[in-house]
Amino acid sequence: MTPIAGPCTLRPMASEIAEITAFLGGTPPFDTLPVGEVSALARVVTVSYARAGDVVLESGTMNDRLYVVRSGSVELRLAGEELTARLGAGSCFAYPSLLRGGEVRNTTIALEDTLLYSLPAEHFHRLRKDAPSFGAHFADDEAQRIRHALKQQKLGRMPELDRTSLEELVRRGDPVSCPPDATIRDAVRVMRDRDVSTLAICTTAGLVGIFTDKDLRNRVVAGETPLDQPVSAVMTEGPRTLSSHASVAEAMAMMAAGGFRHIPLLDSAGNLISILSATDILAFMGSNAIDAGMAIAKAPTPEAFVAASKQIDEGFAAMVGSGFHAIHAMRFTSALGEAAHRRAAELAEAELGPPPVPYALVVFGSLAREEQLVGSDQDNGLVLSDEIDADGRAYFERLGGRISDLLNDAGFVYCKGGIMAKEAGQRLTLGDWQRRYEHWIDSPTEDAVLRATIFFDMRCVHGSQSLVRELRRAVIGKVAASPLFISYLARDALRSKVPLGIFRNLVLEKSDDGHKVFDAKAQAIMPVIDVARTLALAHGIEAVGTVERLRALAEGGKMAKGDSQSLEDAFLFVNELRIAHQAVQVKAGDRPDNAIEPASLSPLERDYLKDAFSVIRNALDSLRRNQAGGIA
Repeated sequence: MTPIAGPCTLRPMASEIAEITAFLGGTPPFDTLPVGEVSALARVVTVSYARAGDVVLESGTMNDRLYVVRSGSVELRLAGEELTARLGAGSCFAYPSLLRGGEVRNTTIALEDTLLYSLPAEHFHRLRKDAPSFGAHFADDEAQRIRHALKQQKLGRMPELDRTSLEELVRRGDPVSCPPDATIRDAVRVMRDRDVSTLAICTTAGLVGIFTDKDLRNRVVAGETPLDQPVSAVMTEGPRTLSSHASVAEAMAMMAAGGFRHIPLLDSAGNLISILSATDILAFMGSNAIDAGMAIAKAPTPEAFVAASKQIDEGFAAMVGSGFHAIHAMRFTSALGEAAHRRAAELAEAELGPPPVPYALVVFGSLAREEQLVGSDQDNGLVLSDEIDADGRAYFERLGGRISDLLNDAGFVYCKGGIMAKEAGQRLTLGDWQRRYEHWIDSPTEDAVLRATIFFDMRCVHGSQSLVRELRRAVIGKVAASPLFISYLARDALRSKVPLGIFRNLVLEKSDDGHKVFDAKAQAIMPVIDVARTLALAHGIEAVGTVERLRALAEGGKMAKGDSQSLEDAFLFVNELRIAHQAVQVKAGDRPDNAIEPASLSPLERDYLKDAFSVIRNALDSLRRNQAGGIA
């Protein structure tokens, strides 16, 4: 290996500047800069040619340039030894040395004949200061870069929401209204007669407030306000409004910031023309999903239920295509899954008769965490009252079997591990469930904990909530008091082999068609779930969702806020990649999976993925030190 010689480094000729401008203009993060800025940079770029095996930069030397691979590829080796990255066209390197004053730690070697562009350090530092998007791309730690990546993903999904005006979502007409001196009783009657959930309160001068179902619940019923009082006493006064020409994105931002679900819309003259609801926006963004949820909940027969449930995949693809971000897509898909489980239980009860004792249908795993995507199997069980007798057990055997069969027909296939209500081991009384958990906690073994972790993500979706609350509180209290069991949970989490060197020293799996892939769920998402679960249970936190657990840990002072945010960002970033991958599969009519081809990712996405794996590995290392006793 030999360093690049002087003759291989050239200033571009005038004829090359246009080509350099075009290349940089389409390469992150230069594509975020104004065209004039990119053109000016092209004039100060130096072009370098390296033959295969040439050393571009050597560890221990000083560097004063940012490099961009124009064609070919290079590899980076820490101190000239340990492989840390392989980079292709469009990738930037050597910026860490510029961030720390010029010291080079990675030796960079051309893997093949390679063309490089390089930019003087002074321009790099100026752009980091003057162009926020450019600077965020070169943040000096993984957490900042992942946060920037999530922001870019969200912005990439916003154009349709920015282009669509609110007048396309709502009907023009005379909004349902009443005067402020109308009694609450009369206002509620108007809402009932006109079948609306929001009433505009108007004077001759215009809108002065709105009265919603929420106001009725919170201010009238809960507040015990007499119904003969004027509606102005309980209305939401001076609500924020938007022009009907405003975009869907503006309305979403206003609702999110204000924590409300209704916005009055005004025309150009300031007159009220309609009231926009959050449901209007959801219907626009994923009408298939909205329709599927309603059809599932109201399905009158098993056949109608199965047909409605088959729409879930299409609804998921519509949500992703309309701009839903990972956390919302997971929650909405989980809501449809919950509706399917609930309706399956209702239909089964209608066939078999009312249950002889109280019971709860519970779900485990991703559906319990509200993180379910399409293509999931069923993970559920029944918690039965301790008052049950032999006849009651026979009833629930039939009920559990019917629920599981209906769900399987609807696309929630039978669990290969037998975690479903049709299996006797998943139909237990409250006392039997408590004794099962006590055995796991008091006498842990590696094999038992491996099979039991899913049961520590539990949620009731139908039936007696009190049975499940009692069970969960007892379990969480017992786990928090057992450092031994927590250590076993931590060691189980450490089974995950996070490939920090993704696309570096990672041995990728082969898919059925021979393509090299990585498992986004097993190699990135599950480790975060495991870390959040272990730490939440260790500190007696009742939250079930991964993001909710991470936030609760930070709010309770059990995890540094920066660490919690970094893990959340890594979790959501990989889920964004996974969701986009599955949406493409659903649209193509293929069964969705978690196997993503490296070739489907951009060089920038691969860089961000590397950052995500670094954050996850650090969290697992912390778990090893603090909860697993340094073992595993």
